[in-house]
Amino acid sequence: MDSDRGKKPKPPPREKGSGGRVETKFHLVTRCNNCASEIQLIDQIQVTDKCSHCGTDLHTCRNCLNFDPAARNECVKPVEVRVVDKGTNNLCPLFEAKVLMEKKGSGAAPKVDSNRQAFLDLFKK
Repeated sequence: MDSDRGKKPKPPPREKGSGGRVETKFHLVTRCNNCASEIQLIDQIQVTDKCSHCGTDLHTCRNCLNFDPAARNECVKPVEVRVVDKGTNNLCPLFEAKVLMEKKGSGAAPKVDSNRQAFLDLFKK
């Protein structure tokens, strides 16, 4: 009787593409530190570049890969002169644009409850 315990029939394999696992895709993106809009990089961020959405400077410490508020001079690299205002343009030779890895798409459209949609429709003009 104990020998029959481990001999259960295996379920048939699932068909490919019939739901189940969704492949997650990621992409690299650079974002403005002020408004979080995506920055299209052609080559690299120049000292005079500004965000097309909010108009703030992009060649700043806050948009740099080396920026760390907990580090000495708020930079992980050894800087000779401390930059006081981290949100304005500077001529730091150690500047590297901060590149983030973000999830691309959501896989499926979010489901909206019909009652919630009816409520939201009340406030449309």
